Amino acid sequence: MNQEPHAGHDVNRWGVPLRYAVALARLDSELRDCFLAGQLDGEGEAFLVSTLERNHSTWGLRIRRLLSRFLSDFSANALLGMYPVFLLSTPQAQALLEALHPNGSSERRLLDVGPGSGDVTTRLTPLVQSVDCTETSYFMARRLRRRGFNCWLGPVGEGNAGDPLARSPGYDVICLFNVIDRVARPRRLLEALVAHLPPEGTLLLSLPLPYDPFFYAGAVTHAPEERLRIDAEDWEDALGQLWRRELQPLGLVPGAVMRVPYLSGGDADHAAYVLDSAVLALRKVVDR
Repeated sequence: MNQEPHAGHDVNRWGVPLRYAVALARLDSELRDCFLAGQLDGEGEAFLVSTLERNHSTWGLRIRRLLSRFLSDFSANALLGMYPVFLLSTPQAQALLEALHPNGSSERRLLDVGPGSGDVTTRLTPLVQSVDCTETSYFMARRLRRRGFNCWLGPVGEGNAGDPLARSPGYDVICLFNVIDRVARPRRLLEALVAHLPPEGTLLLSLPLPYDPFFYAGAVTHAPEERLRIDAEDWEDALGQLWRRELQPLGLVPGAVMRVPYLSGGDADHAAYVLDSAVLALRKVVDR
């Protein structure tokens, strides 16, 4: 039986399946030409070891369940310091940025939109001149500030006073990691971020696939008010729809794409939680 050739290799570490392999022939040519194979490197392995050793206590899980009656899961996690996450190592993030900026990004200003507790943000900090954050969760914003990040509390792109997207000069790099499947109006958010970027500016975006969106209003989840036009179940097909239907029309060009697992700390029920994410490094182009 013939099998499609894949780039990258899936692995299993301590019973945790990690998917990196991609059937390149099924990707759009623009994505296939800039695909970077991911792998579990030293930083990822260290995170996985630490999370396997740090199973939360029964009491901690009970407190979290109680808080989740009143708060979103994200806010409850931030308040209790539970479920750390890992998406990219610093070398992997550097490879994505260098695909667009071979001369480096050390003089660039970065805005991380919706970074949660900042676990991924900390791995980007060595690569740029400065980092600012935005969060809609009070407890997430508080945790980010305690970690030393400047964080604005509120939704971006809606004209609110103090919105970082209204600042000048603007940011050279904007990160949007696993956010557009957890907001009410993802297309409006993408449009606002791209409008803020300067010509040749960078959007680093990740999304778990297949697409399964919802957003929190307090402790209650709702379907998004606008849904991205992604309905494919296969990872490669869903990525193609994200690119063709949502990102390309915004005037973005891919510089690199990678398949990586989005890891979250485990508990008594699971050694670790894993989502199958696509990460794209995109460049804003302006018609002349």
